Amino acid sequence: MLIWLSANSASAAPAETGLLQAVLETWNSAASIAGIAAFLLILRLLTLDVRRCYRLFRAFHARTLRGSRTQAWLAIGWIALTDNTLFARDSRTMLRRLRVQLEQEIFFERPIFAWPDEDVAIPASATWWDRRRLRSAALARHRTTLREWRAQIRSARSPSGNWVIVVDHPAEVSGAMDRISHYFACVAELGVEGEEADRFLCPIEILSGFVTPLHLLTGLLVKFNEKWPAILESFNRDANDWRGVGNLPGTADFRQIQMFIYNCWMLWGPSVPICTCRNWHSQFSVIQYGYGDENNSIELAGDAKEIAASLADLVEHEVRDDKAGRNNGENAPDSRPFSAMAIPAKVQGRLRLSGSIARQSSTAINALPRAARMSWGGEQDERPVLFISEIVRNNMLAEATRIGTEQRGRITLDDNALPSRYYSAYLWAAFALVGGKDGDLQPLSLLRGQHEPWKDFIPFFEHGNLADAETCAYGKRQLAAKAIAAIARIVRDWPVGEAPFRFAFACSIDEAGCGHDLAFPDWRGGQSMRHLLKEALTDICKVDPVNQRLVSEKLILFDHFTGRAGQHAFSSCSMPAHIRAHYERMNADGAGD
Repeated sequence: MLIWLSANSASAAPAETGLLQAVLETWNSAASIAGIAAFLLILRLLTLDVRRCYRLFRAFHARTLRGSRTQAWLAIGWIALTDNTLFARDSRTMLRRLRVQLEQEIFFERPIFAWPDEDVAIPASATWWDRRRLRSAALARHRTTLREWRAQIRSARSPSGNWVIVVDHPAEVSGAMDRISHYFACVAELGVEGEEADRFLCPIEILSGFVTPLHLLTGLLVKFNEKWPAILESFNRDANDWRGVGNLPGTADFRQIQMFIYNCWMLWGPSVPICTCRNWHSQFSVIQYGYGDENNSIELAGDAKEIAASLADLVEHEVRDDKAGRNNGENAPDSRPFSAMAIPAKVQGRLRLSGSIARQSSTAINALPRAARMSWGGEQDERPVLFISEIVRNNMLAEATRIGTEQRGRITLDDNALPSRYYSAYLWAAFALVGGKDGDLQPLSLLRGQHEPWKDFIPFFEHGNLADAETCAYGKRQLAAKAIAAIARIVRDWPVGEAPFRFAFACSIDEAGCGHDLAFPDWRGGQSMRHLLKEALTDICKVDPVNQRLVSEKLILFDHFTGRAGQHAFSSCSMPAHIRAHYERMNADGAGD
């Protein structure tokens, strides 16, 4: 068009020629200004690290329609223009704003329009016009949903907005593990360094769940398709190794039973109590927060004093509510001690993955419980860890630092919890198989000159409800009766006075077995498993005199393990190390084959 105007300007009237020249000059000036503005815009975008933003967005949405080049530039442009990022001067850089958006998208994905809509039933007799009308209505609903999503994301990104990701229960966090791991992998590929490289920028608030001072030992079944071959090969070898358990009839059958029970208990994920021994005593505490079942749980980590105060506050509320519920208005009842093992609570904290803990400085790592670090550092899958307070390094002098804490969240009572509560977990009690002479009883594997504690360990378990006191007590009694009856059946065919090994009580869900007290004794769940097992032993001996040999021949021992050094090899706080060793043996045996 400009060429045409220039070519025809010579034949135009003088007035027209002046007008055309003015237009051309204005056009050229505008083009120059636009060019300068575009150049400055490109420079500004480069200072905002737009290249890394582009890479992160496409990597996070790889192999999806949202991961296209167009979608990436549109998303980056939206952030730059809607949040005043181009002109603002604050610490929330373009990359930080994009990370906030992606963290939100992990739990609240961008709505995608699809037609036919699964929620809309199209009659077979529908006309073309009917289908068009239904599609238009579905598209309108999608646009409304998309506007709401954009408003939520924009609010989360803005400096004055609400960064908090709100989810209903912890199972949503554990269920998003693949997306969370993928997100952290994408951030790591960018070379992001510093304390924010391996944790969410956004706090996460979980509205409903159950807190309990337990630790889930394994997350093995998260990727069971990959791990079952090694597990089954290891089980086959161990189950056919009955050396050391004697040559009495049924010995091979017992090894099959023992190894199946142990593997079943371990692979489906038991939880162990937290005690005060050196394996758990540390500046930070780690406890369980779950929904429905312990295998849906995540870890809560924070300053030990802060967590202890929060748990004490939850127990106080439970005792007070129980007393109020029994008050008939005439005679005020006495307070009863808390006798369940889990309490509904809501939490807020900052998300990390357990595998990232190993990359911390040695001082920061040592602020966490040794047992938890051993559990997280084994061959198990990574677990979500929500830090309600974090370990921070505070410079005191140029050559010295101290480790402190920084508040990141809280544990509070769930005021909306239902009266009927459900949080299931394995109630369990475990025995160690010991043999040898009286006064020098040793685990069977040690008598063979080996250290394979998983072959010396037999747990008995019952699925129970930790959140309801009566149901929890019922389950523990059922477990005690079942465990003693099972041992009685195992030894029934042994000749009198010829016991190839004995059953030494080792630990349980409410007793660590190392001689140290529980860190949170109010959460024991009523009477202890040790007490209930002794009661069950007395009862079974009364029912059938044949079972008296369990006592007379000391086939069941309750006083073998003590808290002395070297005497708690089968305590629950040693289990993370034993399971780690077992997994390593599985891998080593598999590699050898």
